[in-house]
Amino acid sequence: MGGGEEQGVMTAAPSVKPIPPTGILIAAPPTLRLVSKATSVRASTLAVTPSPTVTPSPTVTPSPAFTSTPTFTPTPSGPPPASAPPDRIVSPAIGLDAPVVPVGWTVTAEGAVWDAADYAAGWHQNSAYPGHVGNTVLSGHHNIKGKVFRYLIDLEPDDEVFLYVGETAYRYVVTEKHLFEEKGKPEEVRRANAQWIAPTDDERVTLVTCWPYTSNTHRLIIVARPVISNR
Repeated sequence: MGGGEEQGVMTAAPSVKPIPPTGILIAAPPTLRLVSKATSVRASTLAVTPSPTVTPSPTVTPSPAFTSTPTFTPTPSGPPPASAPPDRIVSPAIGLDAPVVPVGWTVTAEGAVWDAADYAAGWHQNSAYPGHVGNTVLSGHHNIKGKVFRYLIDLEPDDEVFLYVGETAYRYVVTEKHLFEEKGKPEEVRRANAQWIAPTDDERVTLVTCWPYTSNTHRLIIVARPVISNR
């Protein structure tokens, strides 16, 4: 993911997860109806006498009045889960705005190594679509062939990352940042580092590149999570 001696990410091809059901049905609030009921009695005309007696009307007690009607505030939600992979990534904090293309893997004697996209970020095939439960994984070069992740190292917690699927934007914020030394490390260490791009039970985006700019001895991992859950 850089120049010179590039270190490949080794992992088995992630499995496809079923798309979870979408949509939340929220019952409408009850309708309040104000009922007012009054009863009156008309005085009866009695037989003519020197001093007629009139029966007074009973006192009417009005029904209680509602001073306000309860309001219903819908639960905020993000865009619906995507039906396609991302095709653009934007992070204003580091001036990142690059296309995203799907990438696969190459099988070597040591295992499967993910390919890297040139002049674009690479969406790992079989990782999650935006808005779905799972790990949406993107990798990219930082010092050759477009350098799309050149300044990924400068991302900090709470910085925004947007993934686009067509015109629909999925908003995330950075929650984790890790540097792992890989050059010259045994296979078990590199495989342990690769667990960061494995499927997950939560909704997240994982961005991967090499570091530093001149030697590519480390793996840089950025994890971002959705601002509003899209599930």
